[in-house]
Amino acid sequence: MSVAAAAGLAAGGEAGFGAGTEPLAVAVVFAVAATGLGHTAVREARWALRADGFRVTRTDLGNAAAVALGAPLTFALSVRVGVGPVVASALVGLCAYLLSETYGAPAYCGSFVGMATPAADADLGAVVAAGVVAGGVFVAAKRAFNGFGGKLGTTAFVGCLTVAALGGLAPGTGSVPTPTVAAGLVAAAAVAALVTFLVSVRLDHGPVVGSAVVGLVAGVVCPPLFAAGDAVAAVAFCASFAGMATPERIPGPGAMLLAGGVSGVAFVGAAPQFVGFGGKLGTIAFAACLVTAGLLSLGRVLAPVGGDAATG
Repeated sequence: MSVAAAAGLAAGGEAGFGAGTEPLAVAVVFAVAATGLGHTAVREARWALRADGFRVTRTDLGNAAAVALGAPLTFALSVRVGVGPVVASALVGLCAYLLSETYGAPAYCGSFVGMATPAADADLGAVVAAGVVAGGVFVAAKRAFNGFGGKLGTTAFVGCLTVAALGGLAPGTGSVPTPTVAAGLVAAAAVAALVTFLVSVRLDHGPVVGSAVVGLVAGVVCPPLFAAGDAVAAVAFCASFAGMATPERIPGPGAMLLAGGVSGVAFVGAAPQFVGFGGKLGTIAFAACLVTAGLLSLGRVLAPVGGDAATG
């Protein structure tokens, strides 16, 4: 199914597909994506559920504090100063990493909590609470799903969901982009993920710097340059989280292009959902990485190179 068709489904079928063909194509895409995601999740569950040898260290406490601090700082830059969530998060992540490589990643995680906006009824108190929860989740999940892009954002999203469950946040409303805009967003996502991967791995600047630089450039350049500039900046930042994946998880530029494209498609489809929640973009990227890694793993099992079945 084309990207335009995927967006057209939610936009009322404007992509020009027949009423019977389009739902079937969407169902096939969802089935493939679910298979890839499920395969990866099952493989990783053994690590996610392990409790043996787990203990909280002084570094863990520092990480939790960095997450909790990054959230309100980002929210203040985004809403009070007015630079917007993408630029604010990228700035906090980049500056935190330059100040301390040890706490750069957790501070970046906290910055995703701080991307919550007034569209979700976010205020400083709700963001602080979500940051504290996300800090605890960051420590609890320190051995689970490592190397997958979007894990930090998913951690932030859990913090926001927890506060929402207590009445502190409520999702805003949104709409799916038109097919033409959706196609551009998916293309931008694929490029952003690849650029992040190249900066992180090939240029050896690391995932935080790679993602933050892409987000900062996109957040500054795209809004005045494109009619849907805010959406382009958001999808580029979203895909940059997929680009933070390690080569062991997403092996190489080709696979990263796929992960970025999947992020873009998911971004378009999820546009009306959880509007204004911090961590939403990272959760999309995380799911895209799980789907991509699962499909690649299944491909190796079904069509092993040299006749040897992949071990996964």
